[in-house]
Amino acid sequence: MPPSKTKSSASSGTRKKHARRAATAHGAPEDPQEPKDKKPRGKDKKNKKEPRKKVYIPPVKPAPVQPNPLDTLGLAQKLPPELLVVLRLLSKKDATTKRRALEELQSAWVSKAQQGGEHEYLVYTLQDTIPVWLHHLPTLFLHPSRRLRLLAIGLHTSFLQIADLRKETFFQIREVATSDHAESILGSWCLAAHDVDRQVSSHARESWSRYVTASGPSEDKLVLDEALFPRVWDFVQRTLLDPGGVYLYLNPPQTAAPTPAQSRRGSGRGTPIRRDDEATLRPKSEEDEEDELDRKARLRVGAFGATEWVLNAKFGASERAREKEKANEGTPTVEDFLAPLANPALWSSLYHGTTPPFADTDSYGFGQPVVRRSAWSLLQTLLQKCKGHLNPLLAVLSSAVLRSAWVEPDTIVRAAMWQPLLMFLKDYPNAWVLEAEAEKDDVDEGSASGESDDEGATKAPPPPKPAASGLAGPSRAYSEFLQFLATGCSGSPAQGYPTVLVILSTIPPSILTSSPHPLEDLFTSFWSAVDARVLNSLDRVAASAAFLSSVLESLNFFVRRLLNAPKEVVASLLRGDDEAQAADVDALLTAFLRDQIVRAWEEVSSGRLKVRGKDAGNCLAMTFASLHKTSPDLFTETWAAFAGAVQKSIAADGDANSALVPEVLQQLSEQLESGTPPGDSARALVVQVVRSALDQCSALLEAEDGKRERVVSLVGILDAFGEHVFTDPEVAKRVDDLVQRQTHRLLTTIPSLLLLYLKYRQDEAVCSDVWHQVLETVARYADDVESTLPVLLDASEHKLLPTYLKSEGELDEAAGSLLTDLLSGSANTVHASLARRLLGSSNTFITQNCRENLLRSLADSFVLHFDNVLHDEHASLHALTAPLELVRSLSERPEGAASLEAVSSTLLPFVFLYAFLLPQFASVEQAQQVVAAALWKAGIEVASPQAKSGAFAVIKQILRELLVDCTARPTPQQILQTLSESSLGSDIDIITEIFPPQEELSVMLDALPSIPLDPSLAVVDPLVPPSTLYRSADLSPSAYDSVGFDKYARVVNGLLTHLIDDRQMSRANIWALRHLFALAIYAEDLKHLPSSESPVFAPSVSRTVLQGVLDRIQQVATYLLASTSEEGWHTHVTGVLISHAASSSLDGATQLVIDVMNRARRQDSVRTSRILHMILQHAFRNATKADADQWMLVARQTQKLAPHTSLAIVFSVTRYAPEPPRLDRFRNELAAGTLGIPASKANSEGLWLLRNLAAAAPDPDSDVIFLPQLRAVNLIKACQQWITSDEDLDEEVQSEMTLVFAHLAPILQNVPGAHWDLIFDVVENNLEDASLDDSSTLVTLSRTLRLFIIIEDLVSTNKALRAIWEERRAANLALIRDLVSTKLEIETVSTPLSVCRELALQIVQDLPSSLLTRETLSKMCHLVTDGSSSVQRMACQLLHEAAKKYTETLVIEAAVDTEGTTTAELPMELLDILQRNLNQEDAEDHNEEWSGYLLAWMVALDLFTDASLKVKSGYIDQIRDLDLVAAKLLPTLFSLLDLYGGIAKAFKLDIWDIDEFYLDYYTSDSTISLRLLAAHVYYRTLLLLPSLIRTWLADCRDRQLSTAVASYTSKHFSPAIIRTELARVKDPNAATELSGENVTIKVASAVNEVTAGFSVDEQQLELTVKLPADWPLHTIEVKDAKHVGVTDDRWRAWELGVQQILTFRSGSIVDGLSFFLKNVTSHFEGVAECAICYSVVNATDGSLPRKPCKTCKNRFHAACLYKVRALR
Repeated sequence: MPPSKTKSSASSGTRKKHARRAATAHGAPEDPQEPKDKKPRGKDKKNKKEPRKKVYIPPVKPAPVQPNPLDTLGLAQKLPPELLVVLRLLSKKDATTKRRALEELQSAWVSKAQQGGEHEYLVYTLQDTIPVWLHHLPTLFLHPSRRLRLLAIGLHTSFLQIADLRKETFFQIREVATSDHAESILGSWCLAAHDVDRQVSSHARESWSRYVTASGPSEDKLVLDEALFPRVWDFVQRTLLDPGGVYLYLNPPQTAAPTPAQSRRGSGRGTPIRRDDEATLRPKSEEDEEDELDRKARLRVGAFGATEWVLNAKFGASERAREKEKANEGTPTVEDFLAPLANPALWSSLYHGTTPPFADTDSYGFGQPVVRRSAWSLLQTLLQKCKGHLNPLLAVLSSAVLRSAWVEPDTIVRAAMWQPLLMFLKDYPNAWVLEAEAEKDDVDEGSASGESDDEGATKAPPPPKPAASGLAGPSRAYSEFLQFLATGCSGSPAQGYPTVLVILSTIPPSILTSSPHPLEDLFTSFWSAVDARVLNSLDRVAASAAFLSSVLESLNFFVRRLLNAPKEVVASLLRGDDEAQAADVDALLTAFLRDQIVRAWEEVSSGRLKVRGKDAGNCLAMTFASLHKTSPDLFTETWAAFAGAVQKSIAADGDANSALVPEVLQQLSEQLESGTPPGDSARALVVQVVRSALDQCSALLEAEDGKRERVVSLVGILDAFGEHVFTDPEVAKRVDDLVQRQTHRLLTTIPSLLLLYLKYRQDEAVCSDVWHQVLETVARYADDVESTLPVLLDASEHKLLPTYLKSEGELDEAAGSLLTDLLSGSANTVHASLARRLLGSSNTFITQNCRENLLRSLADSFVLHFDNVLHDEHASLHALTAPLELVRSLSERPEGAASLEAVSSTLLPFVFLYAFLLPQFASVEQAQQVVAAALWKAGIEVASPQAKSGAFAVIKQILRELLVDCTARPTPQQILQTLSESSLGSDIDIITEIFPPQEELSVMLDALPSIPLDPSLAVVDPLVPPSTLYRSADLSPSAYDSVGFDKYARVVNGLLTHLIDDRQMSRANIWALRHLFALAIYAEDLKHLPSSESPVFAPSVSRTVLQGVLDRIQQVATYLLASTSEEGWHTHVTGVLISHAASSSLDGATQLVIDVMNRARRQDSVRTSRILHMILQHAFRNATKADADQWMLVARQTQKLAPHTSLAIVFSVTRYAPEPPRLDRFRNELAAGTLGIPASKANSEGLWLLRNLAAAAPDPDSDVIFLPQLRAVNLIKACQQWITSDEDLDEEVQSEMTLVFAHLAPILQNVPGAHWDLIFDVVENNLEDASLDDSSTLVTLSRTLRLFIIIEDLVSTNKALRAIWEERRAANLALIRDLVSTKLEIETVSTPLSVCRELALQIVQDLPSSLLTRETLSKMCHLVTDGSSSVQRMACQLLHEAAKKYTETLVIEAAVDTEGTTTAELPMELLDILQRNLNQEDAEDHNEEWSGYLLAWMVALDLFTDASLKVKSGYIDQIRDLDLVAAKLLPTLFSLLDLYGGIAKAFKLDIWDIDEFYLDYYTSDSTISLRLLAAHVYYRTLLLLPSLIRTWLADCRDRQLSTAVASYTSKHFSPAIIRTELARVKDPNAATELSGENVTIKVASAVNEVTAGFSVDEQQLELTVKLPADWPLHTIEVKDAKHVGVTDDRWRAWELGVQQILTFRSGSIVDGLSFFLKNVTSHFEGVAECAICYSVVNATDGSLPRKPCKTCKNRFHAACLYKVRALR
């Protein structure tokens, strides 16, 4: 390489010497040195200015570009074209091209050849490519790209894995390739095997080791014989010294074509020269990713590794192989083989600096830690393999190693450095001398080479006096070593200090004495690391320990050396050469040793050296033991100094290192053997320290301002050697007096001293007295309890107190106060902890009696707080946390667990409830629940059988009380869940032990009213009698639980939950079904009449809860009554009921029915009859006619005794059983009996007869004939007699009569007579008397409406009857219409009311147009808010027609209004509904409310159907002014469609068509129907009110919502709306508006465009309207294609008008084009347009210009004039 421009720090002599050695090593003859001519100083200065000659290694000349074998061998004509292309690409410079070529060659050729089979022929083709591959292999193996190197190595390995290719490759290397080429191939391969990248080296090393060997002949391996092995060695040497040259040799630069010289005239024809700045702008290739220094470092690392492989191969051979090599005359010697390693430039790789001081060249290791690490690894290999042949290299290695090791800054390099460095110094300790002599030679040669370069320099001082060793001063390497010590081993103390002793052992005395004060300088360097605080690293303790051990070991080493050396040497090492003769050797050595030991202790005790006491004691013990063996006298002197230093450190006031002194002294007393002077000295020192510590403790206690740190230090000493304190009686007496006199001060300042006293004072009586005094002191000074008591408790818990210490009640009162504060919540954290610890402590602190009392108080408090939590939802759970934690802490201690047994019977049940019940209804922390569960489990396991049974009994009692307690927070379901989740449920019979007994439940049921909530329930349940047939009862106020159930409902609901979960238990307790049916009756009634007052449910109970109860009861009933389908069941039951005989073999269902019948016979009630009906409904599913006949016999038998029950049986048989003979006979008897009942008894006997007759009436759709015609006529006559008599008939009789008439009408349809007049009179009379506000008329109204529907059905096929009916029909329809349109003052949800409305709406669905008026919509729009979805649905259909009528009227009024006084507005009643605020809770609970609101909007949007532009504009203006869409409608729609959660959570509409919605299929049971209805309403809103939607979207500030709405609309709605708009244009109905003689309409559905054309004199005017893909979110684009014959301003006015209609007036395309065509037609017809808007038709209201101007005689639109005036 070229000589460095940087001036080397080496002298001229050193440079010349190394140059000569390098030249000799490379075979150059050494030139004889001529004697120098001495010249006078100061003369011939001219010659001094000449540059110095430097020797450098010449660079390797780049080789010429090698020809490609493809061309030279003619392979280009032989190989396949595809393979030829790939091989050509390998010659490209671009790394990407090479990579693709390698990948292609591997995958398409070599891999297929490896597979064999049909690709076996490829092997022969690839054999021809081996020369080409070997030609590119060196450059690829050493390429800068890591990926290329990996691919090349993998491909090369694949080549070698194929036997034929492997043989061809080896043949080419051995026989064909030139020596240089073979050298490049093998050398680059070997370098790749040791690449800096681990993955590359791993793959390459595998192939190198597998296919290359240097040990002997092999068939499958390439043998590096005498010819090849030196070639590898030469390539590695060249790479080590000149990696750049080797790289340039393998990658020769392309020869550039000569650039023609430019003419001075600047003709401009010459090729422009590329400038440097242009070159720098080129993008870097992959090759340029590493700079030149990194490339050299990478190659050197590989070369170092290859050198190690060569050495291992060369010197790792067997002895026989070595003898064979020696026998060969041509084989070079080992010294000749290793001669290249003597080049100092090579070993500059060890040096981290720019220029090494031992070589005249730049450092190879500068800035490259990986190179330095590799160089140290090579040194280690040399020492291991070539130990006997390194003498020629020793001079170079000594300087390189010693001048590089101590200044290495990199931690990783130092880690790799230690082993080779220590091996080198141990094997060659004279390296220090060699390095020093080389340095001396450099100085001498440098001084002889010339004088100072500065002409005016002053004369240099005379050289110092030479030392005895012949050195002219301290060695540079040794000085660097001292600096290495001073810097804490260069920042690696933990790794460096263990090696220091080995290094010092290799330094000869001559090197040491080169320093003025050898040992002083050495140890000063040691301590400089402490002074400079370089040991304060992350692992300061380990670093300090390593330092201390190294210092003391080095001290011992030099003591042994000095004692065995002559006194002159000792003196020279201690004081230097100048004062060696006058020194007192022994005194100097003693003083030196004493100073170092004292310094070591001071640094450790002061904390500057962060060493653990145990480690420091071990080091000192080893030092003193070794010192005693070496020289007892020196040990004595040194120990005395050390003991004085220890005593001094103890007496120092500022010493806070409390643990160090006792640990050190303890280690010294243990490590130093007893009976020896060191051991005896250590124990004597311990005694002195203990006495001193006692004296100081006493003084500190007496003083008022004693330092706590000082006290802690002394206590640590006493704790370590406490057994020495009380061996002396006098000392023991002094301590006793001190403790008893200073008890309080000891507790507050140094309680540890008090604990040490109790620990080591082996006198039970004295310690007990002191302990009682301590407890009294704690109790007396209550303010200090937070600081005094925890220390004592800690000692007790750690077993530091004697077991014989007992309390006599000193702290009982204080413990009670602490527990009281804890339970009340006023205790702080410390007091709470003290209370827990006191309760869990032994009798050392409190008495047993006190502990028991405290535990009872704890249990009572826990029970009290828990009961409060069970009944008060505002009660805090924190009051339970403290007692629970206290119990937990006690249970974890043996003493506490034993104490808890006394209160376990009280605590355990509530702990169980805390663990399993409380989490069911309250938010309990998981940790607290786990604690309670663990306490329950542990407590129940250790409890005795008696205690366990007692706890279970208490738990069952509590749960039984909670079940019937409405004020309790847990529900029955939560109570049952508690039992199921715990193991307790399997041991308890829940029905008998938790629930009230059967008799108690019956008493609770009997106390409840048995009558229905309201007589109107007869509309849905025919068994509900009129109010005259039962006695009303006043409801007493009841208490309800959190769900809204009273006591009875709460218990039965819990029973239902249990039975539905346990079917076996439900079958065994079928008696509970009676109570379940009773609960179902109450739930069903309240569900139908939510506004009524239920005896068992609170008004707040939701319909969802009630429906859930009904569904579960139905599920249990179906399962339990399945046995009624068994054959013979009905026969058995009816037999028992008829005979009144008792039977012992009754199953559950039979016994249930008999019990119900017996109760009915004793006390007949409506509730009992309805329960029986619910049972028989299940039982009659498989009944036969015979079974039904027997039941009719039972009904006839109980008719007088229990009429309600008998009626229930008849009704059940009629509805669910086959028609029995007795039923027909029963009906005829009843019909015949009416003739015998006078009018006076019609309200009593007649009422019951009619009720029975109605109950026995068959289904109208069945084949059963109710009554014969004659008997039916007689029945009508009897009723007519009752009506026409003077007796007042009750409304109930007329109601029942109406019901019977409904069954008789089909029978009498062909029988003319007055009976039809009677029926029609009854219908009309009932309708006149009916009112939806009066619930008492709802039953009659419902029956009348049903009769009306039957009559309507009959007259549709009966002409004669229709003629009679037509006279009455219109009046009745008007009455029904008025009933429907009636708006209640208080709109309540009522099923009977909804049924009546539903029946009425069914009638008025086809209301004649004469009965539909403009006010119909206003009067009936409230129906959409009814609580019944059926009513809403039918009302919406009716209002649809009413809306058409309303709009039709407004359109006519607006058309004839010439003054503009008519305003199109929505009905106020409808607006009231649209302005309502919906309940924003779950839509499932308010389905009818939400659906009614959406249907109201459906009606409002129906008003736009067939509306004129003016009417539409009025509607839109009103909706905009009230902000109905943005504030009311859209939030509702977006909530239902889940758009507030983002587009990802929105309701999916992919499978639904939103442009149509069929109300007939709407159901309130599914939220999907409601969401689809919302989607349809949104679709219609977008279609009819697009401008309002766009306005909302523009004003929306919620970006997430606006984005979701836009995306959702454009995806699901825009396509449908666009289809609808285009379909409107094509609709024939719209064609009338857009038709004309000269008008053409074109619709382009593919591009969503509509074009309107108008022909004038064969010229076409066209206007195109284009809908955007996300219409109507974005406005329509209006494009003017042609406007021939129309001025620009007029045409622009028409465009703006169309734009206004479509954008701001929410008009359709038909409206816009109609406006355009009307204006065009009028323009060409000569009609004058408005002079303001330039249009004939106004874009706002569609009016014509009718307002004349008196001045200009023009006509204007009224709207245009209004705007102009407003602007003025």
